Amino acid sequence: MLLQTKFLAPAYNAKSVERSHLLQRLSPRGARKLSLISAPAGYGKTTLVLQWLNTHDKDFCWLSLDEADDNPKRFWQYLVGAVATVFDGFGEQAKALLDTDTHLEAAVTAIVNELNSVTLNGKSVTIILDDFHVIREHEILRSFAYFVDFLPPNVELMITSRFEPNLPVSRWSVKNWVDHISSNELIFSFDEARAFFNEYMGLALSDIQIEQIYSKTEGWIAAMQLTALSAVSTPNNEQRFLPTDQLLSEDRHFSDYVLSEILDHQPEHIKQFLLNTACLLRLSAPLCDEIRRSQDSQDILEHLLNANLFLIPLDKENRWFRYHDMFREALLKRSKLAQPEHLMELQVRAVTWLIDNEQPHEAIEQVVQLRDWNLLAALLEKNGNNLIHEGHHLPMLKWLSCLPETLVEKSPRLIMLKIWALFFGNKLDIIPPLLDELENLIDRQRLDNVATSANELIDLHSEISLIRSYLARTQSDLRSATALTKQVLEELDHTNMPLKSVTYYGIGLDSFTVGDLVSAESALLSAIEHGKREKKFTTILSSSGLLGWIYFYQGKLELALETGIQNQRWNVSYTDPSQPRVISCWQNTVLAMIYIELAEFTIAESYINPLLKHLELGTEPGLHILIQYTRAAYFFALKQYVDAIECLDDAQHILQHKKEVIVFEPPSISALKARCLLGMGKLEKAETVLNDLDSATITAIPLNFEDINLSRARLYIAQEHYPLVIEMTERLIDQAREKKHIYHLIQALALQAIAHHEMNHQDPARTAITEALLLAAQDGFISLFTNENKRIAKVLSLASDSNLPDSYLQKLSTAMGMHLDKAPAQVELPGAAALESNIQLLEPLSQRELEVLQLIDLGLANKEIAQKLSLAPATVKAHIRNLYGKITAKSRTEALSKARQLGLI
Repeated sequence: MLLQTKFLAPAYNAKSVERSHLLQRLSPRGARKLSLISAPAGYGKTTLVLQWLNTHDKDFCWLSLDEADDNPKRFWQYLVGAVATVFDGFGEQAKALLDTDTHLEAAVTAIVNELNSVTLNGKSVTIILDDFHVIREHEILRSFAYFVDFLPPNVELMITSRFEPNLPVSRWSVKNWVDHISSNELIFSFDEARAFFNEYMGLALSDIQIEQIYSKTEGWIAAMQLTALSAVSTPNNEQRFLPTDQLLSEDRHFSDYVLSEILDHQPEHIKQFLLNTACLLRLSAPLCDEIRRSQDSQDILEHLLNANLFLIPLDKENRWFRYHDMFREALLKRSKLAQPEHLMELQVRAVTWLIDNEQPHEAIEQVVQLRDWNLLAALLEKNGNNLIHEGHHLPMLKWLSCLPETLVEKSPRLIMLKIWALFFGNKLDIIPPLLDELENLIDRQRLDNVATSANELIDLHSEISLIRSYLARTQSDLRSATALTKQVLEELDHTNMPLKSVTYYGIGLDSFTVGDLVSAESALLSAIEHGKREKKFTTILSSSGLLGWIYFYQGKLELALETGIQNQRWNVSYTDPSQPRVISCWQNTVLAMIYIELAEFTIAESYINPLLKHLELGTEPGLHILIQYTRAAYFFALKQYVDAIECLDDAQHILQHKKEVIVFEPPSISALKARCLLGMGKLEKAETVLNDLDSATITAIPLNFEDINLSRARLYIAQEHYPLVIEMTERLIDQAREKKHIYHLIQALALQAIAHHEMNHQDPARTAITEALLLAAQDGFISLFTNENKRIAKVLSLASDSNLPDSYLQKLSTAMGMHLDKAPAQVELPGAAALESNIQLLEPLSQRELEVLQLIDLGLANKEIAQKLSLAPATVKAHIRNLYGKITAKSRTEALSKARQLGLI
């Protein structure tokens, strides 16, 4: 007799979080035979299927599988019984064949034939097999594969499993028979987590609490539910204020869940592997082999990966992994309780291996768990400098806080590490007394002949001077900063201190602040060169980003892009892929600014978004201002003036309250705010903003001086004071030419052209706007013109020069919503339909890639395309590689064919 309750689908909860994007994946489609939903326990597999059933009126039959069903005869008997709940009397022949125990394949054939018969009239059915992972018997899997191969058209299978079953899924996928939803797709998004807690669970948690829980659980639904249960018993009036760490501390239920539902169901050797390796923050086969004294770790890791056992790959080659944090913590608690001495032995082995294999970050974390403070101090002294400059300044402060104070106070190197960590953590006000303390300690040790080498003392002295130079910059004391930095440079030749990159970066920063872009470029190129030798990844990115800003102001957008991308790739090639990617505010902001000027706003936004977390978590005040300025420039270009002003007001607030700890002069907030107000037609407010500026400060910073006066010129245009505009722009043009500030030169020429045009001086207007366009066309500036007053449109039509590239004029015409006359044979960009098709791509082609595609269609070679678009040949090759990847083509012919199919040409 069959147990009828196994054919009943669990009750559907109407309050469950709607997962429309996944429901769409499960919607019926032609050719599909199998929907496979595989993920570990607690990822909402069954809930998703129930939600799908509730949104469809299709006939379905349900079978809840358990371990007793891992028997061929029983499995097929129950499957026949499930189908019979929809089709009365189904499966009599199959049941008779199953009773013989010798005709399994014949019985499966009978099931297929009868399914085909009962669905011939167009009736369809979905067979749902819940918890298919309990089926491991080879004979069942072989016969089930046969069943799927011959499944009739109107019958579809839906399987939930904790891991991908041992079925020919790859072969079926090639035939387009399978749709697979895996664990990384089932995890909740933040919005879904909010709905889950506050609607489904009926709590009243703040977004901050939800973000903390979401980050901890990594979207794992069961973990969030168990976390939320600890809040259910709390009175409603306290839920809103309940600390998240208190919620997460109630983890007994979660540990029980992990141990009973996951760990205890594993074979003994897998269970032991999980418990023995739970002490590792990251896992690799050699490391696991070392601590387990075995040679089979690679096979087990691959098994865990295939079995969806909370193992997350950290690289594409599957060499490094980590466990889901909460899963690892539950396992680690079991290990500590069951075999604490053995666990310590495993950790000691791990530390030895990590040190021998140059993994100091991981070794330090293991040593902290072991509480071996002398070893921790030695590791930090040896590796701390590199770790800080790789971006681990916050962990460094945490590690140092673990050490006994007496241990830190006796070590000049540990105090220096604390100073560097505070410096990069923007705690500058704490540093001066620590520097004094360090210098006093060095003097005492020198007098007492304490065993600190002479070279080490010289290195420390140079580092102290370098820190003091940056502190001088925060006081706008560039003379002292430069003198101290040059002193460090002289000492570097006689020391082993690996900080030349940081020193040259400081020189570049000083030169940039005073508008000497040529000297700044030279210093930053040296910073990047030394940074690569020293493996100072953050310094490389910061120097590369600041260099990008220099090229931006010099009008060299393509060079700025190439420099940034090249150095990002170098960093990626040398940094540990398992560690979080280093994001440089300098780098991302300039890349965003470049794409804003190219009017490719989606790409610009992709560089801004990663910086938003810096604003939330806190970053150096100067960089906070830089991020908000860039966001404001983005909103300004989109004519979203209120949003832009909101960013600028926040930046201004930081500048007023934190000016003493900002080590560089950020772009002019007031200049951009005045432009926003002019865009809104608020001339008086714009004038007030500009008049409130301190003239001495303005004059000291050439780039900001030019930017502010360009805004003044725009105000005069709005007030129709055209002679004043011409007088002001003449001075700006001379200064910008001399200093090679091409970004400002283009703007000054355009504003001068507007003023001449309004005064009916057509020849000088034509001369000025033509030069502006020739300079802008070299690297494709667009927003410089679209951001201007509407008067610019008439002025642009005056331009006349045969050297103006057709493609640039066409793009500018499209952006301006006008037509610029030029010689025939222009490259026509895609129309509205093609642009719509482009948006539908998974990753749309950029404007430049569309231009390259059009020129390929005209039959131009790479060199001709480079000349046509005024690009370097290497840049053209990069654009072609990118567009091939986006439309999945391997050759020009294939690219053109697919582009036509997509309507792009």
